[in-house]
Amino acid sequence: MDQEIHTLEALLARYSEIEKLPDVQRIKFDDAVRTGEDPLHVVRYLATRGIEVREPDDLLLLNDDDNEEELVCFKIPEGVAATINSDASWLVFEVDHEDDTRGIEMNTAAGADGGARA
Repeated sequence: MDQEIHTLEALLARYSEIEKLPDVQRIKFDDAVRTGEDPLHVVRYLATRGIEVREPDDLLLLNDDDNEEELVCFKIPEGVAATINSDASWLVFEVDHEDDTRGIEMNTAAGADGGARA
């Protein structure tokens, strides 16, 4: 699983169009988990694949599935960015790092230790 932290701008430049930045939807991670709803239905989709999303790193678990071609998630400084490959939609799950004790480890790419969870 890719544990490197990317910037949203770099991801869009690599996988989409940087001009799409204003079109990227955003939702608070805690709201998505509490309601089970998000604009791209990522949390619901992961549930159908047997992944219960409880913490931000859970959004990355499907990245390890070689058969998954539709959904890809990346760590970003704001939380987790998800993209749906078939329509190039992007969604940011925003994580409040000040209040979130479950949050993603914010290692820099240069000093990352693989981002292993405790």
